[in-house]
Amino acid sequence: MTGKKALSDLALFGGKPLFSQVKSIGQLAQPNQARFFALARKCFAERRLSNNGPMVQLLERRLADFHRVPHCIAYANAGLALIALIQSIAAGRAGSVVIPTFTYAGLPHIVRWAGQEPLFCDVDRDTHTLTAETASAAMAADTIMLLGVHQANSPCPIDELEELCRARGITLLFDSVHGLGATYAGTPIGGFGRAEVFSLHATKLLNGFEGGYITTHDENLADLLRRKRNFGFTGESSVDTLGMNAKLNELHAASALAALDDLPALIERNRSRIEAYRESFAEIPGISWIPYATANKTNHEFPLLQIAPDWPLARDTLVSILRAEGALARPYYAPPLHLQDNPSHAPLPVAEALSGQIVQMPAGESLSRDDIDTLAALVDFAYIHAESISSALAADGTSR
Repeated sequence: MTGKKALSDLALFGGKPLFSQVKSIGQLAQPNQARFFALARKCFAERRLSNNGPMVQLLERRLADFHRVPHCIAYANAGLALIALIQSIAAGRAGSVVIPTFTYAGLPHIVRWAGQEPLFCDVDRDTHTLTAETASAAMAADTIMLLGVHQANSPCPIDELEELCRARGITLLFDSVHGLGATYAGTPIGGFGRAEVFSLHATKLLNGFEGGYITTHDENLADLLRRKRNFGFTGESSVDTLGMNAKLNELHAASALAALDDLPALIERNRSRIEAYRESFAEIPGISWIPYATANKTNHEFPLLQIAPDWPLARDTLVSILRAEGALARPYYAPPLHLQDNPSHAPLPVAEALSGQIVQMPAGESLSRDDIDTLAALVDFAYIHAESISSALAADGTSR
């Protein structure tokens, strides 16, 4: 499978990489090209490429229907959407926002761009999401929002978070970038809390090249967010709120529209790929796959390989082996955000343990079943030859 018969065959030690074309962790699912170019031709024919054009308006209607909400507001990307949302909720107040420490590194930057201070909380060992208990422990007197992050393997425990926020008198928002296509108690993710934010980035499930959007039941909030994405304009020469240029352009909206109908099939292919990983890696000792929630529908976006504490190679060494071969695996949410932000932060033990154990494996449309079998053979080779690999790295004086 791997063609790796000796240590010198590993790309980490100078051998030929297994994959001539890198295997990404992103979805990289292209929109239907015939649909996309038909929509793009309409954009050019109508000479309408931006400024809340018909493609953006159609996409917003389609996504509102998809999420079963009355309002969808498209943005140039999810980061700007979340900044605008937090600013809108804060309404000039400066305070703190509780976020999980086990999530992507950009989230605290977004909170600070929005004029707030992030407070980090621990997560549940199984779902990897914050809980009412962990969020409550992080709250301060100036906390004005709780920002839950749905994980690919599980949505947040929404009911208990809503109850907590009602009791504390704070606003509940959701970063739902990894919740697209998922459900909670039978209801699509997108209609919970005050609002939810999704991404249309090319690596995500719905490919709009770049883009994002907000879903909400709140009409006044939706109107404000539409003004904020367009410099706060209420008319040609009047503004009523701090705004920016965060408009989604027509071609990016066309890409998302061309991909939207294929989303269920893509999620099913993701599920099949994760099942293939389980089958191919089944005989390798000391590893397991992070399970996906069964009580709620999930999108199976990430294959997450968990390494036992006594596995003979460090997690980061395995990642180095994989990446050298052209498989762009990475440590999953490592280090956790509270340690990146402040190394002397009080311990958040669950996130700290998880961040040293999980490998985010290649995923998406560039990955075939043969590729998965090849990766399994490579990891098995690394397990069998772990002692020799460790010795070679020690002799080289390299920490990888």
